[in-house]
Amino acid sequence: MEESGKKKKGFLGKVFSVLSGKPDGDAKSSPDSRGKFAPRQKEPVDLTFVKNFTASGGKFLYCEDEKDTYEFLRNISKESGTSLIFCKDPNLQSILSQAGLEVTDKNLGEADAFCAGCEFLISFNGGIMISENQTGSKKLSELPETFITIARASQIVENLRSGLTGIRKRYHGAIPSQITTIKGPVDETDLDQNAGPKTCTKDIYLLLLEDQL
Repeated sequence: MEESGKKKKGFLGKVFSVLSGKPDGDAKSSPDSRGKFAPRQKEPVDLTFVKNFTASGGKFLYCEDEKDTYEFLRNISKESGTSLIFCKDPNLQSILSQAGLEVTDKNLGEADAFCAGCEFLISFNGGIMISENQTGSKKLSELPETFITIARASQIVENLRSGLTGIRKRYHGAIPSQITTIKGPVDETDLDQNAGPKTCTKDIYLLLLEDQL
């Protein structure tokens, strides 16, 4: 339990202090304690991601354990008024079902929410990098207005280049098409085309899980 408490303060506590503007109680890391002319410390990529993602209107939920995951999913369903979630990922289908939510992997037209994983989470702009592997080659405009992403903390990378490098390594050169970064309310940028940024309105929820959950 003590180990869990330390972890929560290390990530979740810092996230909330950043979003609220309140100090996290770590005197050693405060600018005043390091001196006026001390070099500025680089902010961790996870905190930068959360700040940028929420600043764009995305709804961030940190899951410390499985109970948090199920509770947050039920709350999202109530808040957004969704009754049927479209999801193609078997692992995520299991999570949604254990939360007591109704899931389909066939009737996209009948679903009022969409749930998927992601390729990476991009720290510098707070974007969620997805591809055809998550969207099933559907355009964002074809998906339900409630968009739920379930990701792992290890998927946070510093920038788009890091994300694309990770995709090349993951798929051994067989890069998926329709690589896109989304933010809330959705700011869509196609990385594999010369199209300019596209915008549309969706509710973007991100549940961030620790890798061992």
